Amino acid sequence: MKVARIILLAGMLAFPASLSFGQSGLPRGLAGFSFGGLFPAGAFNDHVSQDGFGIDFYYGRRAGDTPVFVGLELAISYYGDVHRHEYLEGIPEVRLDVETFNNIGQGLFFARLQPRSGTVTAYIEGLAGISYLWTDTTISGHEFPYDEISSDTNFDDVTVTAGAGAGLSVRLSRRSLQDTGRRRKGTFLEFKVRYMAGGRARYLKQGSIVVVGNQFSFTPERSATSFLTAQAAFSWFF
Repeated sequence: MKVARIILLAGMLAFPASLSFGQSGLPRGLAGFSFGGLFPAGAFNDHVSQDGFGIDFYYGRRAGDTPVFVGLELAISYYGDVHRHEYLEGIPEVRLDVETFNNIGQGLFFARLQPRSGTVTAYIEGLAGISYLWTDTTISGHEFPYDEISSDTNFDDVTVTAGAGAGLSVRLSRRSLQDTGRRRKGTFLEFKVRYMAGGRARYLKQGSIVVVGNQFSFTPERSATSFLTAQAAFSWFF
């Protein structure tokens, strides 16, 4: 797979640099956020017809004087949506927006191997945690500012997940602090890819909910929930 080749290449770039990793002036913390596309893979792709979009927030600390950061990440994505217009019974002059989103929320532990930060550096990472899949429908006014009138969770399930990724960090700024032993801080723009192998779960997809008059029904799918992501990120070392 292409993603496996990218991860392997990043590992080959990062490993030699980690052998000569120095211990002076190391940033101790890492924080940032990323955003980009979600692309269902394997059996999940067989059932889901739409790609998605997500945003992640992460925080980590360096493990001693090693080139490894460990931390936590919260990721929220959607993998498809359906939008339609409805009218209140007896009030055809008022149009409402009805939006249904299929979502994935993840709580993850991560370990990230990254050598001493330079202008451009590669890194690899491993992740494991929990995936929460849910579908919700929201009713809102048609005119701006689209005030929410009501919402409900139509279906949800939980499963485990684990994966690996690789990326490139490009330095945007750098600052050294004399009073902390010249500990180098920096802001980085990053580009990364991941493969997340999700466990089996039940979930809804586009078209799973069928509305007939005032009644609705749905048929959940069940499969592994694996996907690829391709994202841009901003990271801060401190």
